[in-house]
Amino acid sequence: MFEREEGGRAGGLLLGLAVGALLGAAVALVYAPERGEVTRRKLKRRLRSAGESAREALGEAAEEVRDEVSRRRRDIARNLGV
Repeated sequence: MFEREEGGRAGGLLLGLAVGALLGAAVALVYAPERGEVTRRKLKRRLRSAGESAREALGEAAEEVRDEVSRRRRDIARNLGV
């Protein structure tokens, strides 16, 4: 049980780090000495990539939650003799 909780925390930490890194990159692009059009294009690409990464991470987290709920339901049913 402890390993599952740690894995969930690690996944959340990694997601937070990834989002923070992407936001940091976005801020750096805003302040970069390039033409606005080029900067906006780069920012748009990176934000789209960040959105895709976040959706993927959330999908994986949702799957882990569903699996854990199913496992716990089976454990409860087995303990109650249902």
